[in-house]
Amino acid sequence: MPGDEQAGTTENAATTQTAPPDFETWLQAQDETVKGLLDGHTKGLKSALDAERDARKGFEKQVRELAKAADAGSAAQKQLTEMADAMTARDVQMQFYDEAHSQGVSNLKLAYLAATDAGLIDQRGRVNWEQMKKSYPELFEVAGRSPRGDAGTGTGSAPGGNIDMNTIIRRAAGR
Repeated sequence: MPGDEQAGTTENAATTQTAPPDFETWLQAQDETVKGLLDGHTKGLKSALDAERDARKGFEKQVRELAKAADAGSAAQKQLTEMADAMTARDVQMQFYDEAHSQGVSNLKLAYLAATDAGLIDQRGRVNWEQMKKSYPELFEVAGRSPRGDAGTGTGSAPGGNIDMNTIIRRAAGR
């Protein structure tokens, strides 16, 4: 039947797909024009992010000054100090996430919890990445390893060989 031949061709095309490259690999393969366009686009985003961070630091400083001005031991002073501490902790966490991407961390939240628990982040928010990699190597991506969520033998193909929805339907129909 003509429909079966077409379905078989579609089936073969679907199974020969390869995994997409990661962003860094893709970027290296691009010409200078594409790299320049991407740099121009991200510079604006980075400057906006830096401006936001500076504003947050200024706000945190104001909150700490208000806490100093409040009556010693008062509820207002305690609340203001807790608010400033929470802002600092959030900034450290965001800085960790930014750096974690370039370090190849595969699970940001888990890595942050591990680094915090192990005391690998100093008071200025700097992370001891070397110790982090030694203590928790499973949190870092390894070249050649299947992406997370890839079921099967790590070959990049679905378990059971070249099975797609058309094959499953045909088997269920007895063909």
